[in-house]
Amino acid sequence: MKVADFGPDIVFTARKIIFALLLFAAVLTPASAQTNYYCVVCGKGPLTGRIWISKWGPVCDDCYQLKDHCSICGLPIKDGDGHITTPDGRFICRFDKTNVVMDVDEAKYLFADTARDVVEMYGQGFGLQYPSVTVAMFDVDYWSERGRPNGLHAFGFASTRKTADGRCIHEVVMLSGRLREEMIATAAHEYTHLWINENRPDSHVIDLDTIEAICELTAYNLMGEKNLPEMQQRILANPYTHGEIKTLVAVYQKYGIEYILNWVKNGTGATLDAAADDNETPAVSAISYVPPKLPIGLKFEGLLTIGQENEAVINGVPFSIGDEKKIKLRDKTVVVRCDAIHDYTVVVELNGSPEPVILERDIEKTIP
Repeated sequence: MKVADFGPDIVFTARKIIFALLLFAAVLTPASAQTNYYCVVCGKGPLTGRIWISKWGPVCDDCYQLKDHCSICGLPIKDGDGHITTPDGRFICRFDKTNVVMDVDEAKYLFADTARDVVEMYGQGFGLQYPSVTVAMFDVDYWSERGRPNGLHAFGFASTRKTADGRCIHEVVMLSGRLREEMIATAAHEYTHLWINENRPDSHVIDLDTIEAICELTAYNLMGEKNLPEMQQRILANPYTHGEIKTLVAVYQKYGIEYILNWVKNGTGATLDAAADDNETPAVSAISYVPPKLPIGLKFEGLLTIGQENEAVINGVPFSIGDEKKIKLRDKTVVVRCDAIHDYTVVVELNGSPEPVILERDIEKTIP
């Protein structure tokens, strides 16, 4: 069985970028007046007449009329101004390009870091039973506009394939060329889809807007943890969940996250109602899954490249996928089986337990 979900959508058109993502304020000065304004796009100045004020500074009227604009902030794009272009043709200005994610290895690390953050935020019950997640990036044209209303494109996509023996194989892809804080919010959203895919029984049919709102709630709460109120407001204002995110925030504030997660696992209704009777206390059972405890001193030290294959080095011992070896620690010996190898993480089973454990790469130690 395969469960797949698209993340929040956005329309990528120059007009909507200009008027929705960047608020230019026009300043009119007499042609004879001296100003200290210099165009941040072309450098022309001192500027007089009509001057446009962007988040990065003044923009002359000539540059404001340019047809190409930054897909993130809307700043006009001019040849030779230091901007970059994504493979699918989006422009990113020289100011934003230093804070965008273009490299897939960075996206993998960011997703793993976000997964740790949301589990720490919600508790160990929010950990994945199968934490190995394949992470990739895509450009806008990864999905054609055909068949998607109003030319909408997804920020992210999460899918889970359940094998015949009940194991879950997870995959997440995220849009390239976005600001790190935006991609962190998307990673939190898509991680929540994976948790729902693992924990929602087939018998519990949940309204799609409610599912998306639960995922957006994780992103909303994480942005609060990171002190990013503007990102929280954007999540609340996004029409993607048709307003259900506000319902979920209200439920969260009233009952807490454990109630929502247990409702996903054990509930029967299609939606959550924030207007429940104050005199009724919902039944909340403890979330049963707790990830196995990691033995002290067990470390993923890095990768060895043998031909075209990578081996994971754990406490000085090389592992290929499927290898099972003994590792002697200071206080015990553990049997380690390697299930999956990634750039920054390795998934193992310990002492014959079928529950997977994820080891993070020790970035302070490198393998020659």
